[in-house]
Amino acid sequence: MICDSHTHCGHYYDTYTSPQEVVNFMEQVGVDYFAVSSTTICAGLYDKVLSEFRELKSLAHNKVLPVLWILPQMFEDGTLDTYLDSGIPWVCLKIHPQLHPQTWKSSNPSFQKVALLANKMQLPLLIHTGEHDGCYPLEFEKGVRENPKVTFILAHSRPVEQTINMIKRYPNVWADTAFSPMEDILRMGNSNLSDRILWGTDYPIQRHFDRNIDLVEYYRTRLEVLRNSISKTAFEAITNKNFQRLFSSYVCSEC
Repeated sequence: MICDSHTHCGHYYDTYTSPQEVVNFMEQVGVDYFAVSSTTICAGLYDKVLSEFRELKSLAHNKVLPVLWILPQMFEDGTLDTYLDSGIPWVCLKIHPQLHPQTWKSSNPSFQKVALLANKMQLPLLIHTGEHDGCYPLEFEKGVRENPKVTFILAHSRPVEQTINMIKRYPNVWADTAFSPMEDILRMGNSNLSDRILWGTDYPIQRHFDRNIDLVEYYRTRLEVLRNSISKTAFEAITNKNFQRLFSSYVCSEC
């Protein structure tokens, strides 16, 4: 079984990936379950985001796990309530500090609101990390420490040293491998952290950087390199067991 914890549909700059494209791709590369957020949210096309998720669910049913990408203004304009009341079975919340570096600092009330919502809904909170202001994993230490009942997923695991430190310090911190260099993934796997690493690919964002990329080949190659570089136990943990554990209410391990 392969489970992808970090995928996208929707508008991204001048490209658009439809729900049908996402579902077709996941079937082609052999993914059994995938968590997906919509980049259309960044264009402010809120109704279209809901339409995309409804189409995804109609196409892939329980194989698709919807991730609610929250923008700061959604707390004020009523959009968040609309999404929460939409009937879409959200399994994870997401914030992107690179787009809103000040708003999503741990000390900001907006961050506290998201953490409280995640705690209330008993959902993990996915946080974009990277080497940009407001995105370093250690910048979220205060928020992680003050919300021990919330599972925080450090998307992209960057920089990997800080990601490893956070996972070791806090049992409620996980990370995903979306767009991570393979050497970073292997480093985490070899640091006895494979029980809190989630396979994720950031599909189809690679296409923005290389229009000629063969995404099927890219996906299969990364999986194969990982499979051949770590133990079978670690590979299964990263690519499906951890996903099943985190989203146990939504994933059928025997299907």
